[in-house]
Amino acid sequence: MLLLPWLFVAALLFFPRLGREPAPATGPAPQYDEYVHKCRPGPWGELQYSRIVIEPPDEFAVADYSVGRPTVWNFLGYSRDQLTMLWREADLSPADIALLEEPGRMTTTDDRIVIRPPDQWVLDLSTAARTRIYSALAAFPENPDQQEPFRFRADTADEWLENSQLAPETIQTVTRLLYRRGSSLLFSDHNLVLPRLASNAERIRLVKVLARKSTLLVKLRIRPDSDLDTLTDYWGRGPRRKGMRALLESISHRREGITIDVAHLLPRFPRAHLFTYPQPPEETSPGHDCHWTSMNFFNDPPDERFSDAVAVQDALENDYVPVSGRLMMGDILVFMRDEKTVVHSCVHIADDIVFTKNGSSEVMPWILMNLSDVAAFYPADPPLTIRAYRRKDL
Repeated sequence: MLLLPWLFVAALLFFPRLGREPAPATGPAPQYDEYVHKCRPGPWGELQYSRIVIEPPDEFAVADYSVGRPTVWNFLGYSRDQLTMLWREADLSPADIALLEEPGRMTTTDDRIVIRPPDQWVLDLSTAARTRIYSALAAFPENPDQQEPFRFRADTADEWLENSQLAPETIQTVTRLLYRRGSSLLFSDHNLVLPRLASNAERIRLVKVLARKSTLLVKLRIRPDSDLDTLTDYWGRGPRRKGMRALLESISHRREGITIDVAHLLPRFPRAHLFTYPQPPEETSPGHDCHWTSMNFFNDPPDERFSDAVAVQDALENDYVPVSGRLMMGDILVFMRDEKTVVHSCVHIADDIVFTKNGSSEVMPWILMNLSDVAAFYPADPPLTIRAYRRKDL
């Protein structure tokens, strides 16, 4: 009996595979299906992504949602004839138009026409009319509910409201008020719906569900025969090259290959912020919006100058150069309404995937999205122009 343990050790030494599971054979990458999407090939390597949904934590729903506010529509630069044409395009009846143009509901000033429609009339709008009118209202910052609505990348309302734990009547009301913009569903009438709900818990739950965001979980597959030089050049821009090479080499020795979350390949700023929500700001804190996010992509710590639009414009003009060829990780994409009006910015990651924060609100997280989905958030007629810029020192 004393000899048995030593015999077992000797067996392991002379027959090292004894008692071990056979090594898995090298095989192809997992099959791609409706849940896993394969990116186009490029210098970023073999990328795949899955869609996930995130929502803000409870502490971000702190307002008193039991108090509503009336609906006010601002049409800047509109004439009466233009407004009448909009009503017709929305297929409003003569009675509807007469109601909206009553002296107590319509106010005309030098630069705008202001409409105060009845609450129930707004709730009863058809989906087509809501879509057309709200698209016109979205052109003006004076209409924040339409310009920055709750929005979710979805083909159906079920995707947005799935497992919401909301009352059936709440879901029915919200579904009836949804409208579409590109690949996204939008909701703008929370000022009318929230006060009508039965409890504060239901109101908070609805706010959290409406604030859900569809984002991407992106992974890079590394194989023993992967081109590490090209991958290092792409993902290790700037002083990060040496560390990036070491990381990629360390995971390239697995015979069957391995996937790594792209978050581990990003600079410190996006790595720390991805899939997180900003803390509710104090009154004196600057807004951390899309431009602050884009300009600080390579910065550690972030530069608070970029909470100011003038500093952002100055940096683009002096520290960046326009890019017309193939994009690199970290290039900034700027959405322009005209030569001087910047609407949004985000950061190119790979293929058509971008790092973005769609607004300064604390319920807007830092996420990865497809560029086409970001563009759908910012409609314009004519469509916005997207320009690419690269830091001169990169």
